Amino acid sequence: MPVAQEQLFTSTFWSIRRPKAPLTDGHFVIRLNDPSIAFGPDSAADLLRCYGALRRALTELVGATGAQLYISRNWQPVGDAIGEPVAETSTPSLHTFFVWPGSTTAASALVRPAHHRSAVQRTEDVDDGLREWLASNTETKSEPGSEGPLPSDSPAPEGPSVPAESAPEGWENRAFHVEPARAIPGNDFRVGHWTALPRSPVASLDQVDTAALLELVQGIEDIAWHTSPRHAGISVWATDLWGAWPSIEIFAREHGNDDRLASFVEAGGLDLPHPDGTVPAGAVPAENAGTSAKPSPTVEK
Repeated sequence: MPVAQEQLFTSTFWSIRRPKAPLTDGHFVIRLNDPSIAFGPDSAADLLRCYGALRRALTELVGATGAQLYISRNWQPVGDAIGEPVAETSTPSLHTFFVWPGSTTAASALVRPAHHRSAVQRTEDVDDGLREWLASNTETKSEPGSEGPLPSDSPAPEGPSVPAESAPEGWENRAFHVEPARAIPGNDFRVGHWTALPRSPVASLDQVDTAALLELVQGIEDIAWHTSPRHAGISVWATDLWGAWPSIEIFAREHGNDDRLASFVEAGGLDLPHPDGTVPAGAVPAENAGTSAKPSPTVEK
């Protein structure tokens, strides 16, 4: 029996809640309160603040070590929906899958067809703790645009260099470096799958500057719009491990001829690093699939 949807916290523009059928212990949704609200500086800042509050709360309450985030635009999963949660509403929603020692991961559920997934049960203890933390913590109380993202208590990591030569003209100075996942000579930005990395070090994604987030969103829409053939929508996955360099995967989508995201997930694209920091090649063994057995070796927050 699916767990009833429960709202945990409401901010100016966004709300934090459990989905109707959470796929993991750490599965939450950050949903826009009013679907008519445009994604501008104030709503972007509030989204960063809500995610940051949820991140800090779960780190403190259950020892969360990372999260994977999913959002789509102009796209509703159908059929097996491999690699993505089924949409509950057309209202813009950010699915967040937090992991902590012993928890399951997004990959463990989403590698299965939608009709073979089961909702987790008995999330009340975590939810009650979250509700209390979010209601009482002063960091969650601010007006939009007044303070920006929540403060971080760990240093930003060193990360990979991000070359600019593959970016479209004029993108060299943007806050995020975006490049095709598989370059096609002479057609680099029409491939339908791209990766993005912040050019400046950030300790977690809620520390991204609001203007940088807005610029990234506009850039994603620009490149997806110019795919050949043109695609119907966009899906985005982000991996945010505390103290490590965040990474973002961007997929252009079309119904009836779209297996990029499913292939990415089935090949282990959402698998999280082992405790020694290595990333498994391909899907993890069935007996270990989707389990975060030990704390992350990265800096805890």
